[in-house]
Amino acid sequence: MASAPAVGPWRMWERIVASLGERIGAAVSRIGFNRRRGLRLCESLSLGNKRLVAVVECDDQRFLVGVTAESISLLQSLGPTKREELQELQETRS
Repeated sequence: MASAPAVGPWRMWERIVASLGERIGAAVSRIGFNRRRGLRLCESLSLGNKRLVAVVECDDQRFLVGVTAESISLLQSLGPTKREELQELQETRS
């Protein structure tokens, strides 16, 4: 009667980790992710000579920035995005 070959403890852990990796990968692939960009250029205006001003949205906040060939500067924080403003307005009316 032949006995099953002994499996070393490291080999067993490799199999467990591989199995868990496969299961986690399968679960993650079934989840639908909403890939929303965190940074968005809303509008820009060229001032000529490689200079412009732009409204940039980041994490639901808007910023007015000045851009030259050498630098980018924050000119003004414009506050929350319009979506957030509309939500706040609807909440106050409720």
